[in-house]
Amino acid sequence: MRKLQLTNQAGFSLVELFIAMTITIVMMGLAATLLASSFKVRAREDRKSDAIADVQRALNIMTREISNAGFKLPSGLGGVSSNGLVAGDSNSQSVRLVSNLNGTPDPASPDTADTDVADSDEDLKFQMYVDNDLGQRYLVRFDANAANNKTTVLANRVDALVFRYYDEKVTYSTVVNSTTGVCDISNVKNGAGNNKSEVSPAAAKYVVISICVTLPAVGKPNVEGYQPLSQLQLTSDVVLRNSITY
Repeated sequence: MRKLQLTNQAGFSLVELFIAMTITIVMMGLAATLLASSFKVRAREDRKSDAIADVQRALNIMTREISNAGFKLPSGLGGVSSNGLVAGDSNSQSVRLVSNLNGTPDPASPDTADTDVADSDEDLKFQMYVDNDLGQRYLVRFDANAANNKTTVLANRVDALVFRYYDEKVTYSTVVNSTTGVCDISNVKNGAGNNKSEVSPAAAKYVVISICVTLPAVGKPNVEGYQPLSQLQLTSDVVLRNSITY
């Protein structure tokens, strides 16, 4: 009669399996946490990049169009300063400008030069519009001569917009008010290095635009993945070319 021979085979005990599973689960949890945190950081950086691009496009448009203020300006326009700014409708929060973009005649027909500022894009206003119902702020462009006073949203992630007016080119430092979150400029100096005061819009030859974008905090302090509030300021210097004497 043949006898069965039993042999001992190496393996894992139930306790060892539980320990291995626990270690694996912990490692997977840590990896998932790190991965989720990296996705949050990436998403925030994407929002930051989008906000910068959005505001930069708006600044480029504003800089180009404000610099044309007063171009071929006809005489006798009530309320319009010689530099092309409408002083009564321009301040630190908004700027309105007038220009005769079609004032240059066709060389073949010199008598056909446009003598008014009634065409589209010739009476513009830039300001920040606040929608209290949605809690949203927009940088908008109003075209007074377009149908129904056409309004174009240039940027929709703007937290502060400031205009400053000077009668000469200046240098400055940027500053963010930690209480209000408003971005502005300080330590303003002229070419000689002297402190420079702001002038009225009617006397301006040089305009500084400051825009502030705020990215809200993500998560809670002292908690993994927390990202503090971040504020971004962009500025643009605009020369009102019609007011400069060469």
